[in-house]
Amino acid sequence: MATIATCWGEMAYFDSGGLGQSLLFLHGTGCDASDWTRTIKKLPYEQRCIALDFRGHGRSTVPTKPFTLGSLADDVLYLSDNLRVENLVIVGHSLGGMVAMEVARRSSRVVGLVLLEGWTSLSSAGSAFDTGRFYGSLPEVAIAQIQQKAKETRNRFESEIWHDFWESVKNFDAYAYLEQACIPICEVFGGMGRNDLTEQKLRIPPNPNIQWVWIPNAGHYLPHECPAEVAKVVDTLRVP
Repeated sequence: MATIATCWGEMAYFDSGGLGQSLLFLHGTGCDASDWTRTIKKLPYEQRCIALDFRGHGRSTVPTKPFTLGSLADDVLYLSDNLRVENLVIVGHSLGGMVAMEVARRSSRVVGLVLLEGWTSLSSAGSAFDTGRFYGSLPEVAIAQIQQKAKETRNRFESEIWHDFWESVKNFDAYAYLEQACIPICEVFGGMGRNDLTEQKLRIPPNPNIQWVWIPNAGHYLPHECPAEVAKVVDTLRVP
């Protein structure tokens, strides 16, 4: 992992180098760039893969001043500028998917999105699936590791700073962006807990540029549960 200086501290990131289309991976809440390791290993070796740690996650500095979901989008664009990445496909899981949509809304350098349970809005996500599917079929040891890392990450933040950040996440709504998006987008979901109302509650507007992908027997933590399937979806969206 390398680091880059920002106005809030050091942002940690990984850059494999390589040729062709750049892929930028954004992790979920309480996770970090290492969560993408197994997925990246399933991609062609020459593929340029970049992954960062959001503020206060992984090896990045814990912020001492207020920030929002939009601030995380600023960080993504800042890193892209410094790495001189002109066109990229963003792969985002959960919170990372929400940040990815905000980056794409702001910048034409984003040429494609793979959203792994990257919610249009949190309010739509809460009741979209039947209960008991969050960790899919992951073994207990893997679940414990995810939970421990999330707990440790959350505890790094001052309560007021985290509260304000999470309010911005709860207020995020990408429906209008998705409705008019002109780039290819894959909306990827685990099939566990899917019911007759799931697609309606996920609030993904009709748009010919949006493709739905359902991964059977998977829950929310797709990079952990099925990295090979995730890599396959990502590989199909690489833009020449």
